[in-house]
Amino acid sequence: MNKQLKIFVTTLLGVLVFFVFDASAQGGSSEKTGALLWKISGNGLQHSSYVFGTHHLFPSSFLDSVAGVKRVFAESRQMVGEVAMHDMVAVAGELQRASMMPQDSTWQMLLSEEDYRFMDEQLTVFFGVGLHAFATFKPAMVSMNYTVMFFMRTFPEMNPAESIDLLFQQQAVEREIPVVGLETVHDQTSVLFEFSSLRRQAADLLCTLKNTEYTIYSAHKLNQLYRSADLTAMSALVSQESPCPMSAEQEAAINDERNRRWLKKLPALMAEKPSFIAVGALHLAGEAGILTGLEKLGYTVTAVQE
Repeated sequence: MNKQLKIFVTTLLGVLVFFVFDASAQGGSSEKTGALLWKISGNGLQHSSYVFGTHHLFPSSFLDSVAGVKRVFAESRQMVGEVAMHDMVAVAGELQRASMMPQDSTWQMLLSEEDYRFMDEQLTVFFGVGLHAFATFKPAMVSMNYTVMFFMRTFPEMNPAESIDLLFQQQAVEREIPVVGLETVHDQTSVLFEFSSLRRQAADLLCTLKNTEYTIYSAHKLNQLYRSADLTAMSALVSQESPCPMSAEQEAAINDERNRRWLKKLPALMAEKPSFIAVGALHLAGEAGILTGLEKLGYTVTAVQE
């Protein structure tokens, strides 16, 4: 597989975790915390399945510190992820298609002259090129690229081409077990590139560029909490005041509605084969998270500690 293509696809899919981080404020606390790996049993299952919460840009070497994860993955007979990334070329094509600016729209139409000048200056400092280089891309695409590059520069030890999510899917293919996606790439690109108006996307990017200190703080704090598997604190962290808040509708589309759709699919998948389910850790947390959702469906949800 082409290395640059792998990085392109993995980082664009992976950056969704940052949108969820800033958006999915659940409020309150969740009893489901203290572990990234959870056993799902009962409710008629003949064999247990497991749910693992990933950080999409963490390196796969992190798995060496997670008790039990390699063992239960080896015992699974099906790999379930947010998106099945079998055909990376097709995935990249869909991402590129969805991220293109409509021909009848320009950045000048989306920003005031002052804001355009500010954004152009900031992007030139960061990328070495200004807004003219991004003329054909939607603002959300530029936001994603900025966020990924920001993360990689802040944490140079993390290589998106070696992400946890991608590793699980590659190893599942090598083991010749099925890889199933809970949603399609189109489902994800619709949330990222089509849910908000272009003007709102531009405003969100502008806000991010004006609040880099918060981006630094939130990235460091999220990494710390992920390493300690503190899902309760992660849920609380995302509920704090953000300088760039999302609308309630977008918050629901990014997190709650996706969780509900996944919870409709997971029972049949787990009944068919003992499954290893890897999704972003923030989808596990809170009352609207899939761990609480599975428990409400009648399953026994237990943290794996060894």
